[in-house]
Amino acid sequence: MDYKGYNIAVHEMGHNVEQTFSMNRVDYVLLSGVPNTAFTEALAFVFQNRDLELLGLAKPSPESRALQTLNDFWDTYEKCGISLVDTEMWHWMYDHPEATPAQLREATVAIARKYWDQYYAPVLGKPGNPQLAIYSHMINSFLYLYRYPIGHLIEFQLEQKLRGGNFGKEFERAASYGRVLPDLWMEHATGRPVVAEPMLEATEAALRAEQ
Repeated sequence: MDYKGYNIAVHEMGHNVEQTFSMNRVDYVLLSGVPNTAFTEALAFVFQNRDLELLGLAKPSPESRALQTLNDFWDTYEKCGISLVDTEMWHWMYDHPEATPAQLREATVAIARKYWDQYYAPVLGKPGNPQLAIYSHMINSFLYLYRYPIGHLIEFQLEQKLRGGNFGKEFERAASYGRVLPDLWMEHATGRPVVAEPMLEATEAALRAEQ
């Protein structure tokens, strides 16, 4: 197994550990699970971020944590774009129920270019770039992609909580709370609802540290 495969395997192991707790340790069987799959992804990201520690390598330094924060922000920024494309593409399909695959492809590429020009070209250049349409999830896992950026925001808040205490105990406490309202779950796990401010503030601090 190469590093990429191992990194993904640790992510998938996180899903399995989360599901063990969320399906078997909740107080009421009808509440088994987590609020939605954004939370599932967030808990798996928490595992994935510790892949090197599982190999017995050095724990993150302040510099590597700053770089990880910038990476988390970048991943979230990227996945917000594909989420916007995914959502509008499905709106388009409902508005055009007789569309052919070729017409759907043309519309999706046009939507991707629109969002690239609006949110990415001002920073990265290359107007008209269609790469936000690259994810096959848009068709085979309908309306799933928005859960990734929300999952990153949740994971970032969880990380701030998990780093300050007993990782295993806090992870189990969060994962076994059940399928309740998202903000209620987050307030139980971290003391705050789902918000973007912790990631934005940490990204600003990381940029200052790297200058």
